[in-house]
Amino acid sequence: MKRWTLGFLAALLVSLAAVAYAATGSAPTIYVPGQISTSPVAVCGSFPYNGGPQASGVNACGGTFTCTSSGTITVTNANVDANSVFLFGTKTAASPAAFTVSAVTIGTSFAVTCGSGDTSVYNYIILG
Repeated sequence: MKRWTLGFLAALLVSLAAVAYAATGSAPTIYVPGQISTSPVAVCGSFPYNGGPQASGVNACGGTFTCTSSGTITVTNANVDANSVFLFGTKTAASPAAFTVSAVTIGTSFAVTCGSGDTSVYNYIILG
């Protein structure tokens, strides 16, 4: 295929994605052939990662927790390790929404210390 044809097709896909976003108010999901997308992460597993000369994967597991005002809660998840990366999102916000990860117990859990007045519900995902 000619180089200009590929550029035209790429520009067309970007334009269609922009139209879909404008029409629905949310970004369209782009699927890779043969890929099965799941949301939210309900079952722990891994996804392929092409980060070097060898094939590798990244473990992923998630869930939710609810803060208790000025309290420390333990979130049990056996997939926590020394190199885990935590991603958090607010599911239901209570003002002021604020917490810190105060401890990690490898292979068992992590502890969250909630801010004063925070009773928010948070989604989390652990990578690695």
